[in-house]
Amino acid sequence: MELLRIGVIGAGFGQRAHVPAFRADVRCQVVAICTRTREHAARVAERLDIAHAYGDAREMLASSEVDAVSIAVPPALQPELVIAAAEAGKHVFCEKPLAADVPAAERALAVVQKSGVVHAMDFLFSDVPAWQQSRSVLAAGALGALRHVAVSWRVETYAFAQGLDSWKRRSAEGGGTLSNFVSHSLYYLEWLLGPVRRITARLTPREAAGEARVDAWLELASGCPVTVSVAADAFLGSGHRLEIYGDQGTLVLENRTKDYVNGFELSVGTRATGVFSTRPPEPPSYMDGRIGAASAIVRRFVDAILTGTAVEPNLAHGLRVQHLMAAARAADRTGGWQVV
Repeated sequence: MELLRIGVIGAGFGQRAHVPAFRADVRCQVVAICTRTREHAARVAERLDIAHAYGDAREMLASSEVDAVSIAVPPALQPELVIAAAEAGKHVFCEKPLAADVPAAERALAVVQKSGVVHAMDFLFSDVPAWQQSRSVLAAGALGALRHVAVSWRVETYAFAQGLDSWKRRSAEGGGTLSNFVSHSLYYLEWLLGPVRRITARLTPREAAGEARVDAWLELASGCPVTVSVAADAFLGSGHRLEIYGDQGTLVLENRTKDYVNGFELSVGTRATGVFSTRPPEPPSYMDGRIGAASAIVRRFVDAILTGTAVEPNLAHGLRVQHLMAAARAADRTGGWQVV
């Protein structure tokens, strides 16, 4: 079988996670990398043993040596690269959030759908074993009718710890806690529990740069209320915790480690047992858990390319999350509920 030839755009998360995720699939070969300059790309390519280096993404997209691209750039830059890749006939794997705003996300989705290329998005948590087990528990009805749900996610990012002037702190460029963290939560809440019907939110501090903290209140289509509280400036933060309460049981997913993906412990308790039964975290396949989860999405992405089918999550899910984030920002401005 001919190897699927992958070009990676992005020197940060692209080289740290996307390159190893694609190399984990024996059907793929990472043949090119593109960073901000050709000189920098050449240094990265030499260190990672990648054949081709580019300082211009469109030059890479024009190459007949590349079949698919993996994009890991700031969200404000991503839609135009997605569009250029699709127009060049390259399959697209990209990061969340899809864009910095809804119109750009809509344009990107429209072009990939028109072009017919396979597209995937790196929403990680649905590929973590403990989260998949949680979905099975919910599907089996073990918790009964849901009463309420709570998400608490408190960490201190490197950008906040060091006081960096980074795009990751600028909401206009697709940064800020809503885009960097809550986008994940919005995706996995709908993946686990069904559609969100309406949302209200408070983003703080209200600065031009972007928010550090997001407190949001959601109502699902089922009527179940959800509270979400996320902070990226929490020194010695408590980590990531999801609590789901039903009339017959409770489910808790918790990760207190500094790894965003490895370390989730699942606890389930029902009225029949009266106590929690806890499943310890699975041994990590990678030191950085994001690589393991991304590699699972990569496998489905490659499967879809080879079979001519679709993959999930994809850019349609990215647009849905973009609408939910836009509703949260509108709610923060107006102080009212937003129907989505």
